[in-house]
Amino acid sequence: MRAVDLMLRCGLVLLTAACTSGHPDVEPAPSATPSSAQRELRAGTDVDLTAVVSRVYGEHAFVVDDADLPPDGQLVVSAAAVTVFVDDLVTLSGTAERLDATALRQYGAATTTAVAVVATSVRRYPARSATP
Repeated sequence: MRAVDLMLRCGLVLLTAACTSGHPDVEPAPSATPSSAQRELRAGTDVDLTAVVSRVYGEHAFVVDDADLPPDGQLVVSAAAVTVFVDDLVTLSGTAERLDATALRQYGAATTTAVAVVATSVRRYPARSATP
């Protein structure tokens, strides 16, 4: 009887050890798509990005889309005239800045988006169907 009792106790110890310390906590896998809050740029952030032009407001303002940007796209403004077309791929550098309605109108942006990338450089890679 003593051998059976000893086997049961050993089994209980092994079972308890396997349930409590054998597996470290596993963190959930990261989401493939960042949340809206993760994609919004904060004013003062230096920005270097490559994205596709989705809207053009004129020679000084356009919107780019990418999975890492806000769902409605990211407004880009430039003091220098920039020639881009919808579906062009652009690489740009600048700083995210909070703009008021007056500043947005000066750039010709027809949007109420408050944070825009003020571009210091824009390089255009034309879409095949775009006119150069």
